[in-house]
Amino acid sequence: MHKVKKRADAFSKRLMEKYDVHFYYLDIHAERQTTIIDGNVTIGATILTPTDTFCFELNKNLFIDSIWCNNKTVSFARNEHITYAILDSMYSTGNQIDIRIFYHGDAHIEGDAAIGSGFTVNNSNVWGDTALYSLSQPNSAYEWFPCKQFLEDKADSAWVFVTTNQENKVGSNGLLVGVDTIEGTNLVKYKWKTYYSICYYLISIAVGQYLDYTFYAHPPSYPSDSIKVVNYIYSTNPNTYTTIKPHLDSVANMLEYFSEKIGLYPFYKEKYGHSMTPFGGGMEHQTMTSTEYTAHFTLLAHELFHQWFGDFVTCKSWKDIYINEGLASYGEYIALEGLKGYDAAQARMIEAHNVALQAIKGSIYVPDTIDVGRIFNGQLTYNKGSAVTHTLRYLLGDSLFFSSLQNFLNEYSFSTAGIKEFKESIEQSSGKDLNDFFNQWYYAEGYPIYFADYYSDEQHIYFVLKQRGSTDKSPIFTTPVEVQFRNPHFDTTITFFPKTPKDTFIISCNEKINEVTIDPKNWILNHTDTIKVNYDLLPLSLPKIDENNTLLFPNPAENEISLYNIKETETTAILIDALGNKLDQFSFQKQIQILTQQLAPGLYFFKISNENQSKNLSFLKK
Repeated sequence: MHKVKKRADAFSKRLMEKYDVHFYYLDIHAERQTTIIDGNVTIGATILTPTDTFCFELNKNLFIDSIWCNNKTVSFARNEHITYAILDSMYSTGNQIDIRIFYHGDAHIEGDAAIGSGFTVNNSNVWGDTALYSLSQPNSAYEWFPCKQFLEDKADSAWVFVTTNQENKVGSNGLLVGVDTIEGTNLVKYKWKTYYSICYYLISIAVGQYLDYTFYAHPPSYPSDSIKVVNYIYSTNPNTYTTIKPHLDSVANMLEYFSEKIGLYPFYKEKYGHSMTPFGGGMEHQTMTSTEYTAHFTLLAHELFHQWFGDFVTCKSWKDIYINEGLASYGEYIALEGLKGYDAAQARMIEAHNVALQAIKGSIYVPDTIDVGRIFNGQLTYNKGSAVTHTLRYLLGDSLFFSSLQNFLNEYSFSTAGIKEFKESIEQSSGKDLNDFFNQWYYAEGYPIYFADYYSDEQHIYFVLKQRGSTDKSPIFTTPVEVQFRNPHFDTTITFFPKTPKDTFIISCNEKINEVTIDPKNWILNHTDTIKVNYDLLPLSLPKIDENNTLLFPNPAENEISLYNIKETETTAILIDALGNKLDQFSFQKQIQILTQQLAPGLYFFKISNENQSKNLSFLKK
């Protein structure tokens, strides 16, 4: 198990809670072939609770030369990865403070980040280039710069200035405002500035021999201007640029499409882009993703979608990593669907299901964040997260789903949110109660395993839907399930609402069915076991007509349908659709004819009630 290293004890955390970070200014020297770093970092903060000690995190292997507080040197003490700056006086609530730390040393700590280490030099096995890069997720920013690693304390802005050899380029966050030549040396200083809120682990650098390939995206929602896409590509191998350029070019279409579906790219005033870095996978550093896998469509889509989910809105704790990774994984589906077509998207969803089904237990919500591998579990966090987001879309419908995502992003813009806040926001936007859905799919473990028995004559389908969980901790999943009924010349899909481990349904149908498929469009993460004809259901088909019955005909209906009481009595009939919505209400004594041509094809119900009976009658509208 790859554990998160303990850095701050309760005392240190309380000290760091006494201030709010509003600014990071990194002014450092770094080269592409070494993890040696030197320079200074300024932490600008507002005091929240009176304090005479300023506590921050920094790799114990880095030597601190001095610490300055508002332009005065102060003494300090260190305990492992925690530093305590002893302030010159007691600072009161609301006071502004600038702590400037001068430091140097080797910033590399082996295997402390989600992907490798927080500060690494590596050589590309594919292209041959060497680069230095940072990977600070989840809690490895302290490896290379002094910081406060609290997810909910985003800095309002950050400057990242990096001095390096003139043969290098440096990629980072925000806009490149200048490249200064250091007189009398072979050094240059890259000066990046972002004025958007940024979380500590999203601040990044990449140092390498790069060429700059820049193009522009033109989202229709931003008609007054374009969005710059800056790409730092390995330059030593001439094949690199020609090979990956067509793939990078697709990012403009992705950015435009995502802006249409979930709102304008949130950092549109600065840029988006990529720095090529020799490690497996990608990292969604704010406004400039680090990755070598620029030829992978779904990876490019995943990291770009992170700019909304992960950067613009960040998970408020690592227990809520779904906000970052589950939603970004579903961004892959959205990009494929919009730019490659439905079949390509469905193939990706089937792949996600196959991977997620391997995790027969475990929840999307991460109860224990000590294990980095559990936080970033591919089966649960990424693939189950994507699959369950797809189910949420199925429940809401496209219009509500995308508008609800936009409302959530707007509500928590440049801030943090957890699964709880996500649920409440989606409920507010959609008007739907999603309590059972989130309890079953986000917090509980496993997924449903469906079984079914059926019998069909030329009047009805008798259908028994059964389920058990993949683990004994799994709940009964009450998500509506689509079931397809077919024969060689007939095909209909009906939505069922399971409530128990075994639910029985009787559907009026004048076709004899010989094929049944559960969840034919892969909306729900599930495993389907046996589906079989069961002649024990035959007794359900025998007529049980008495004088209290209400009859319904014809079924299926096309333009009209009749309700007929065998025994004349005052009766109320409420028309309900498959989702349980009331559409109309009728009163009659003996018989009534009801027009149905305005109804969409599908399954409907009449809730019949009178002094003799209370029951539901189903019918199909052709």
